Amino acid sequence: MTNVLALDIGGTKIAAGLVGDDGTVRLDREVPTDQTSPDAVAAALEGLVGGVLTAAREQDLEVADVVGVGSAGPVDAGRGTVDPVNIVSLRGFPLVEHVARAASRVLGREVTAALAQDGQCFAAAEQWIGAARGSRSMMGVVVSTGIGGGIVLEGRILAGKSGNAGFLSHVGVVLDGELLPGSGALGVVEAYASGPAMVRAALAQGWRHGERVDARVLTADARAGDPVATAVIAAGTRALASAFLSTAALLDLEDVVVGGGVASAGDVLLDPLRRAYAELAVYPHLADVRISASQLPRGSGLVGAGRLGWQRLGA
Repeated sequence: MTNVLALDIGGTKIAAGLVGDDGTVRLDREVPTDQTSPDAVAAALEGLVGGVLTAAREQDLEVADVVGVGSAGPVDAGRGTVDPVNIVSLRGFPLVEHVARAASRVLGREVTAALAQDGQCFAAAEQWIGAARGSRSMMGVVVSTGIGGGIVLEGRILAGKSGNAGFLSHVGVVLDGELLPGSGALGVVEAYASGPAMVRAALAQGWRHGERVDARVLTADARAGDPVATAVIAAGTRALASAFLSTAALLDLEDVVVGGGVASAGDVLLDPLRRAYAELAVYPHLADVRISASQLPRGSGLVGAGRLGWQRLGA
């Protein structure tokens, strides 16, 4: 059976593995991401590509002539580069060219690489083998330190002109509203619904004054009935529901799948999110959008990058 080499590049780790045509991941391995040195990132990519492909040869596993690459964005699909805020070492790095060359050298034949945002790969994985399996129109959303997203229509990742379609973090929910730190954007959903945003809102209301806190503490307090934590999460999820509704109205979605660190809080986040969406969605074709929690483990980035590679092959 043929496999696609997949890479998942994030702020803390770079992972690689083979992905079969059923979404099964084999020979996966990972290394920490060097945040500052392009040379270190280049060496890490070469080591991972070489390690996985050498192991595949030893086990007589067939590997296709395309690599699927998912990365923190924004991406520039035309140039094959990425510009992630949190990974200085990758800004402007020739990612597609470097990965394709490394794989070609090991396999002894020409290999190409396809690039997508990590949010798009998350969505592709969920639509392929996860909570929205087989959905005709869906959005995958990662709610964590930031908010990422991707859209799959009729089984294919929606890329857009630059490769950044589904960039949900910058969907406006409040006209001229809160400033998103580090970006200059006003009133976008990440300024209200990310983990740090909700923690900031709670601290401004006197919650756990002077303590070292994060989104995990906030959601735990909401689960225990703390009124400030509960109110802040209700406001944040209402902003998130508004962004969902805008996207559903534009694209006639069937499904939204939510993952990420904050989303792992489960019903503490999903219950108010679903209630807010139900209040906002007034038309039947919007009200019946299914909002589900991710069903995939942390390896969904590799699965989605593999799906990208399979789609480049026409599968």
